[in-house]
Amino acid sequence: MRCSIEWSLNAQYYYGWAVPLLAGYLAYERLTPVPVLQRGRHWILALCILLLFALPHPVLRVVGEANTDWRLVSWAMAFSALGISLATLYLAGGWLAVRRFVFPLCFLFTAIPWPSQQETLLVQGMMQINAVISAEFVSLCGVPAIATGNVIELPTGVLGVNEACSGIRSLQSTFMASLFLGGLYRLRWFPRFSLVVLGVGIAFLLNVVRTVFLSWQGAFHGIEATEKWHDSAGFAILAAVLVCLWLISRAFEKHSARSSVAGASD
Repeated sequence: MRCSIEWSLNAQYYYGWAVPLLAGYLAYERLTPVPVLQRGRHWILALCILLLFALPHPVLRVVGEANTDWRLVSWAMAFSALGISLATLYLAGGWLAVRRFVFPLCFLFTAIPWPSQQETLLVQGMMQINAVISAEFVSLCGVPAIATGNVIELPTGVLGVNEACSGIRSLQSTFMASLFLGGLYRLRWFPRFSLVVLGVGIAFLLNVVRTVFLSWQGAFHGIEATEKWHDSAGFAILAAVLVCLWLISRAFEKHSARSSVAGASD
C-alpha cells in the first residue's frame, strides 16, 4: 500500500493504520438491515465511467513507483479507485448501494497525506500563531516572553514550537475522528460539519494550552524540563480532544433523535 510508508515514518499520519479498519466498520454498519438491492438501469453509462477511471490507473502506478514521495499521485490514484468502486456499486446494487457505501469509501481519503506545499504552509502558519498566542498569555502571567516566528524567547532560554506543538498532528487526527463519529452516529450534514469545525477549534486551543504549559515549565524549571513533559502533554491533549469529540457527537445524536420524534408526533 502506497500510503503505508507515510503511516509508518511520519508521526502526523500514524493514525492512518486505523482508517481502513474504521472504514470497514462503517461499511459493516451499513449492511444492517440487509438492503434489497437492484442493479442499476444505466449500466452502459456506469461501465463507461468505470473504464474512464480505470484507464489512468496503470499509468499512475508507474508514475507513483518512480516518484514515491509525490503525494499528488496518491490523491489521483485514490480518486481513480473511488470512481471504479462507485461504478461497481451502481452496477451491483443501483443508487441505493452507492448512497449506502459512498461515505465509508470517501472516509478512506482522510488517511492520504496532504499535498506537501499546502501542508507546509498550514504547519508554518499554525506554529507561528501558536507561538504568538502562547507568548502573549505567558507574558500576561508575569513571565517575559517574546515570539519570533515559531520560537518563544524565555528568560531561561529559547523554546521552539515544532510541528507537534503546532497542533497539526491533532488537527489531522481530529479531522479523521470527527468524520468517523459523524458517520457512525448517522448525523445530518450540518451537525457533521459543526463537529469537524468544533473538533479543529478544540484541537488548536488545547495545543495552545500545551505550549503555554511547556513555556511555563521552561521559564521556571529550565528549557530542559520541557522535554520531560513534551510527549506526555501531547498524548493528554489528543485524548482530551477525542473525549470532547465523542461527547459532542453523542449530544448531536440525541438532539437529532429528539427532533425526529417531535417531527413524527406532529
